[in-house]
Amino acid sequence: MTEKTTETSASQEQTGTGGSGGNVVLIGFMGTGKTSVGRRVADSLGFRFVDTDQLVVELAGKPITKIFAEEGEAHFRELETEALRRCASESGQVIATGGGIVTQPRNRELLHRTGYVVWLKADPETVLQRVSRNRDRPLLQTADPLATIQELYASRVDLYRACADEEINTSDLTLDETAHGLTESARIALASRRRS
Repeated sequence: MTEKTTETSASQEQTGTGGSGGNVVLIGFMGTGKTSVGRRVADSLGFRFVDTDQLVVELAGKPITKIFAEEGEAHFRELETEALRRCASESGQVIATGGGIVTQPRNRELLHRTGYVVWLKADPETVLQRVSRNRDRPLLQTADPLATIQELYASRVDLYRACADEEINTSDLTLDETAHGLTESARIALASRRRS
């Protein structure tokens, strides 16, 4: 694909003329790089970056930690689905999703319709190292965060795999390496979707 064609396609998708499904959707556990990598990929593709967690905060008018504390995880999951639905109605986006978005069956179907789904993964020890300083992770406020990560990851791994069009292990990759590889595969995948 030539650079000119890529620029034209990206422009069409940003304006919504590229059709539905013209997005790159990042799934995976917390700490795997969805936000950091997503921003770089969006810049490279000329797409808009969207974070479903940020959309949830905007919908609720409060931080995620408060949603969990005041209304519980079930309400958070409802807001998360609404955020994903809004993303699915547009194209030309790189969408970083929350780590647990795949736990809801309704979301798994929606992810496939939204775009090219990429699972960013990392081993539990790497995840803990990356998120250990972040106090805004309500599911990790436990006595043994590593055990919690291992348990949650084990319960979700098959769901991530079932949703993903591509898998990238970020444990031993830099942000630039991950973003570069993902950008190239996304260009090919989105071009193929447009032709089909």
